[in-house]
Amino acid sequence: MSSFSQQLTTMGLRSLDFNQAETASLDALLGQLDTEFASLQQQRPNSKGDDLLLGLMTKTHLSALEQCQTTESQSHAMRDLFVQQLGQEHAARFDNQHHGHFLLVTRLWMLVLGYQQIDLSYAADHAQSSASLLFPDDATGPSHSRAEQTRRRLMQAYYQGKASARHTARNAEQNKPSVSFVNSLRDWFQRIFDR
Repeated sequence: MSSFSQQLTTMGLRSLDFNQAETASLDALLGQLDTEFASLQQQRPNSKGDDLLLGLMTKTHLSALEQCQTTESQSHAMRDLFVQQLGQEHAARFDNQHHGHFLLVTRLWMLVLGYQQIDLSYAADHAQSSASLLFPDDATGPSHSRAEQTRRRLMQAYYQGKASARHTARNAEQNKPSVSFVNSLRDWFQRIFDR
């Protein structure tokens, strides 16, 4: 069975845009998840790989969400201190590592949700709530706020997963022998062996 990273690549991971810092974090995260996924496959050899992958990503997403929520008050206090000491413009240059990790994990999770054909409204609700968690003062909707840009990036991952699933299904369908060919082959074998 393929590794976690290989399955995400099939789902369209390399079609998503990542900046340099995200790429470094992504590589480290994929290494960790490859190990966890291989362990899950050994523990549950009869489980479908897609189910294991969705379960692992959901667990990872919930863990990142919990970490982000539990550190939110400290992050908010730190952000306020930076604004007071450095001003709004300079304070915006500092990134919260928990936020970055949560966003990265959520994008991967949304990719898997799309590939697994999970309901669009479920994914949209999570994209909205995740963007609002990361940027509570920003509005989403027809704007160019950070929250809206984040929501769009999350939904982009979801739609990439859906598109990859359609592409995979189409390729599988094209590689299947046609019913008429299979029927012709069966008829030919019957004629030969009925003699």
